[in-house]
Amino acid sequence: MGAGDLNMKKSWHPMLHSNQEKVWLQEQEAIKERKRWEELRKEREHERQMQELQRIHEEAGGKKRVERVEWMYATPAAKGEPSEAELEDYLLGKKRVDKLLQGNEMQQLSRTADVGKADAGDAMSQRDMATKIREDPLLAIKQQEQAVYEMLMKDPTRLRQMRAKMGLEPDRSERRHRHPQQPL
Repeated sequence: MGAGDLNMKKSWHPMLHSNQEKVWLQEQEAIKERKRWEELRKEREHERQMQELQRIHEEAGGKKRVERVEWMYATPAAKGEPSEAELEDYLLGKKRVDKLLQGNEMQQLSRTADVGKADAGDAMSQRDMATKIREDPLLAIKQQEQAVYEMLMKDPTRLRQMRAKMGLEPDRSERRHRHPQQPL
């Protein structure tokens, strides 16, 4: 084909410089993506090896690692009081009672020193609960539904329309009497 090749004027022709550039850019993106996947694979392999070493260490009698998320949902411990973990350690015999009692004595001394101060933990939890209630999306939706329902109940024309649609319109004979007859 000569210099006057009409295919060179087509946007899809593979010999056009712009199309070759697009292909090259796509190939470069694919190479970067492969490198990212390879890096992630290496990270996961490293994590697996670390977990395996940790497991071997635990089996050999080392300190056991706790992999739980309950700490995220637990309420913060009050100041001075032993935490749930400390109490559990005491029950399992890992901690001594005299240290726990000594901690309670120190706590009582610190409480007598802070007589005039309000309990900050309690105030924080109340504020936290108020914030959670105020920002709760489900509660906001329910409040909106309640407001719409109350507006509907206040509007007599809409209420009449809804009753007519549902077939709950009272008979004309019943509407004439102020005091409908009660069934015996």
